[in-house]
Formats: sequence, structure tokens, C-alpha cells
Amino acid sequence: MKFGRRESLFTNPPPDEVDDTARQLPAPTPRTAPPPAARTAANELNAFLGRGCIYEGKLTFEGRVRIDGKFTGEIFSNDTLEIGPDAELEAEIDVATVIVAGRVNGNVIARTRCDLRAPGVVVGNITSPIITMDEGVRFDGAMRMGSALDDAVRASTRRAPAAIEDTESSERRSAPASRDPSELLKPVP
Repeated sequence: MKFGRRESLFTNPPPDEVDDTARQLPAPTPRTAPPPAARTAANELNAFLGRGCIYEGKLTFEGRVRIDGKFTGEIFSNDTLEIGPDAELEAEIDVATVIVAGRVNGNVIARTRCDLRAPGVVVGNITSPIITMDEGVRFDGAMRMGSALDDAVRASTRRAPAAIEDTESSERRSAPASRDPSELLKPVP
């Protein structure tokens, strides 16, 4: 077998045999990290509380957060909360979307969607326009498939009495003045 080249491939060629086109190429530019907005995908986790992590207090976040540890307190967000199969939460939850595969003791308000996945356990009430539940999920509480804001307004307002027709005269009396509108969002004791 014959090869067209006699010198070793692993030795440096003599300086007069070096190709000048390689010297004319510009130096490679260093790669820079993309801006934070480009790096954050819809499915990418922003925070993770892993097994063995114990947290107590109020949690407010943006993006997608997953909890696999123990949490006691309140959780608020306009984004997605994932509760892993090893998680134990004793909390009031008010988020846009929640995925529950762990244990939750407390009320859950999901403004867009609530997914209950096996082996999840929920002891408390759930309010969400969309609720899905896998086979094997344990749930003890009440479900309301409505908007949390609609329920709060309905609970705090009373239906205004209709105009009452006086039997003695045919005059109509108007309904009594209602409460201040800002009080409508306060819970009724």
C-alpha cells in the first residue's frame, strides 16, 4: 500500500510549506451569553426548592418554580408552580397555573389551570376554571370551576332589591343606596 505523503501527520511542517490562507482568517470572536430574556423559555425553571429544603414564609415569584421540599406559608404568582411528588406544603396558594404531584394542605386558587397528578394529595379547596385530575390522586375538599375574582365579588355583594311597587300608590321606590364599591372586594365575615 502506498501513501502520497511521506512525512508524519503529527509533526509541524517546515515554515515555507505553511498555507498563507490560514493566516488571513480573522480571529474568532468570543461567544457571549444571550440576554436573560432570550435564555428564559416558557418551560425553563427559574427556581427550585429541592428535597431536604425547608422553607417557611411568603413566596412570590415570576416564571416557573418547582418545590420538592417542605414549605409552610403563602405562595403568590402570576406564573406556574410545580409541586413535585416529594413535596409537602402547608400553604395557601394563589398562582396562575399549578401542577400538584405532592402533598398540599391548604386552599389552592389557580387563575388559569390546576393539574392534579398521581401520587398527589390535596386537603383543601380548589378554585380554577380548568381542573384536571389523574387516577390515583387523593382529594379532600371542594372544587369550584370559576374565576377566583368572580367568586370573591359574588360572596361579598348582595343582590340589590328590585324596585318595590307600592300597592297604595303606583309610584316606584328606588333601591336603597349601596355600599362603597371598594368594599365589594373585602371578604364578608
